[in-house]
Amino acid sequence: MTSGESITGGAPRTVRDIVCGFCGLGCDDLEVTVAGRAITPRTACAEAARLLARSDAPPPSPRIDGVPASFEEAAAAAAGHLKTARSAAFSGLGADLEGLRRLFDLAMASGASLDHAASGGLFANLDRLARKGWIAATLAEVRNRCDVMVVFGDDPASAFSRFFSRAVPVRGEGADGDAAPLFVTAPGRRQIAVVGGPLSEASRRVLAAHEVTEVTVAEQDVATAASVLTALVAGRAVDGLSGLPETTVAALAALAEQLKAARYAVFTWNAASLPAEDAPVVAGAASEAVDVLSVTTRAAVFPLGGRDNVTGAHQLALWRFGYPLRTAVGAGTSRHVPELYSTAAALYDADLLLHTSAFRPDAPPDFDRGPVIAIAHPDTVFAREPEVFIPVGTPGVDYGGHVFRMDSVVCLPLQALRPAELPSVAEAAAAILVLFGRGA
Repeated sequence: MTSGESITGGAPRTVRDIVCGFCGLGCDDLEVTVAGRAITPRTACAEAARLLARSDAPPPSPRIDGVPASFEEAAAAAAGHLKTARSAAFSGLGADLEGLRRLFDLAMASGASLDHAASGGLFANLDRLARKGWIAATLAEVRNRCDVMVVFGDDPASAFSRFFSRAVPVRGEGADGDAAPLFVTAPGRRQIAVVGGPLSEASRRVLAAHEVTEVTVAEQDVATAASVLTALVAGRAVDGLSGLPETTVAALAALAEQLKAARYAVFTWNAASLPAEDAPVVAGAASEAVDVLSVTTRAAVFPLGGRDNVTGAHQLALWRFGYPLRTAVGAGTSRHVPELYSTAAALYDADLLLHTSAFRPDAPPDFDRGPVIAIAHPDTVFAREPEVFIPVGTPGVDYGGHVFRMDSVVCLPLQALRPAELPSVAEAAAAILVLFGRGA
């Protein structure tokens, strides 16, 4: 924030060096103009700009069965529904760490399953990590050491628009140019190979200073291509076994040689953008390639993800319950069965849905087997009006908080940009919990 400025009132002010909590990259150089409660982004990617922008319009009030109500009345109604529920499902979980703590407290008191809206990609990666482990890099290691990067699947910029400028910067170029890589020569030039793709024109411009290879394969062939590349790195024969065109296999063979000669190779992919059955295959192939390369050089995986603090929700579940997400808690016990407690599966047996989405206006999943409680972004549009709607502020806009970066090693502080007129997720969940304990 500019020197001497208050968060309330006064002339329009510029707020710099804002940490973004939306996509998981944890960019910390955003800039906005704040006038009263209106926020106008100045430096931000398109997604962050959309989610940061705010007008001066007054926020909506809570609603019970579509009728405006006070915050206290809505919290009491939510507590009453939870009191009578026998099998609640908590979905979304888009909140900062303090909000998640209070939601987990509420789940333990009432009995509920817990799953995050962005956990699909997380669990595709956990399948490999739980069975065999992997060697993973941090964003700083990728930025400062990676000289050969392999991207499996679609252009990462479709979901993480600043990924390449953050992960493989070049000295003096772009917004990140001053923070040049420490251990990559000439000056910061890398070899970037995309197995899948194609890259967008915007990504090609960002990568213009690097040596870029695009091995274009269809979406359904990305897992096969990843397995072939790993086999080639390991020295196994692949002739005629993959069904891929000879030109593609030849390009993968050339890439395998680049990887063997690399000083620090990194494999990255966005499991959420891959077909569900292929994502674990890609994660396994990348991890196996790292195992092979690590005998003679350095290599690591860097899985992409982290939207709406899913990494923080995963970490907090591990701390609190000893299990990751897709766990049911209550009555002093916890039970982790991913195939039963993913949101889609849990809703088959649930008689109440509590959905939280504070970072973006994502509506709850379809559910008609019982009441819906939405602790959600004020702009949320519902296909079916929930029994209880409690609009909440956004972390990093209306109030401060903490979120985890996608690589799990950095917990980032978010700051409030304007006066809050809505409760936080933590305040909403805490109020429901107090009333639940009183037998509301």
